[in-house]
Amino acid sequence: MDSLSVVEKPDFGKIISYTNESPVADTAMVKHTISVAPMLDITNRYFRFFYRMLTRHTVLWTEMLHENSIIHSKLGSKGYLKYFPIENPLVCQLGGNDPEKLALCAKICEEMGYSEVNLNVGCPSDRVQSGAFGACLMKDPELVAKIMKKMNDSVNIPCTVKCRLGVDDFDSYEFASNFVKTVSEKGDVKHFIVHARKAFLKGLNPAQNRNIPPLKYDYVLQLKKDFPQLDFSINGGFKTTEQIQGILVEENGLAGCMLGRKAYDDPWQFGDYDRVFYGQKNPGLSRREILENWADFGEYVMKEENPMVCVPTLVKPIINLLSGQRSNKQYRQFLSDPVNFRKVGNFQDFMYNCIETIDKYNPDVLDQRHPTSE
Repeated sequence: MDSLSVVEKPDFGKIISYTNESPVADTAMVKHTISVAPMLDITNRYFRFFYRMLTRHTVLWTEMLHENSIIHSKLGSKGYLKYFPIENPLVCQLGGNDPEKLALCAKICEEMGYSEVNLNVGCPSDRVQSGAFGACLMKDPELVAKIMKKMNDSVNIPCTVKCRLGVDDFDSYEFASNFVKTVSEKGDVKHFIVHARKAFLKGLNPAQNRNIPPLKYDYVLQLKKDFPQLDFSINGGFKTTEQIQGILVEENGLAGCMLGRKAYDDPWQFGDYDRVFYGQKNPGLSRREILENWADFGEYVMKEENPMVCVPTLVKPIINLLSGQRSNKQYRQFLSDPVNFRKVGNFQDFMYNCIETIDKYNPDVLDQRHPTSE
C-alpha cells in the first residue's frame, strides 16, 4: 500500500487501547446497522476520528468526493484520500458521471483499504446539478447502471448507491422501483441506501431538501418487499434511538439506518450504539476522556500531521459534544472564541482550559459515560 494512503495513529498517552485495534479488513463483516451519513464540510477524517471514540462499529462515510478532485488532486489521489486506520469500517462516497473515471476512483479506494465505495445519486445542490451528477442522475438509470457495472468490474469491494425516492415530478413508487430494478440488474448493485423522500432540483436549497419533501418510509419498505434479494438502508428524519429500533425490526428486513444531521447535532448518543445495535462493548469513554484525547490528537495534527490545519477545523467535530447539557452554551462559546487559543498558543492547553471552564459551570457533565455492556 502506498505510504501516503493511511496516516498512522500517533502514540498518544491517553488514547485508550481500543484505538489500537486493526481496521476492519473483511468487507463481509461490515454491518450497516447504523451509518453516519456523508455530510459536506463535516464528515472529514478529523470528524471520523472523533466518532471512533464514541463507536467502533458504526459505519462511517467520507464527504462526497468528486471524481476529478480525486484524480487531479495536487496531493495525489492517495494523499487526497488518506485516513486514520481506526476510521474503518469506512465508505468512500464518490460523485460524478463518468464511468471510466469513477471506476478508477473505486480502484484507488480499494487499494487504500476502504471498506466500500458508494455513488451519490441523491444530492440536489445547484453545484452538483451544474456538473450533471448527484440527484439528477436518477432520471437516467441506464447511465447509473453503466457506471456501477464499470465500478463493480474494477474492484472486489462492495459498490453501492445512495439515492432518493424520486426527483421533481418523477416521484411515483413505480419510478423508484424501476430505478432500483435497472441499476441492480444492469449495474450489479446489491445495496441501496435510500433517503426516504424525493429531491427538488429547483426551488429548494439543500437544507430545505432535507426537510420539506415528505418522508415516505412505506416506499422504502415496499422496495424491500419487491426486491427481497437486495439490501436496503433507510435515511431521513430519524432522531431517537427508539425511532431507529422501530424501523429496524426484523419483519421490515432493512440492512440498516443512516443518520445525518442528528449525528452532527448530537454525537453523544452514538456512545451507546455499539451495545444497543451491535451487541458489542461500547468504548465507554466519558466526555472528559474524549476531550483529553482530543487535546493530544489536535496537538499532534497541528505540529506533525498537518501544520496547515486551523483551530476551527479541529473544533468543529467536537462542538456539539455537550448538546442538550446545561453548560453547552459556555462550552461552545469557549471553543469558538479565537482569543482562548491565542492566549496559550497550543491545542493541548487550549483544550484543557476548556475542560476547566466547563468544570466551573457543570462539574458532573464531563464525567458522564455510557455503559460498556449490558
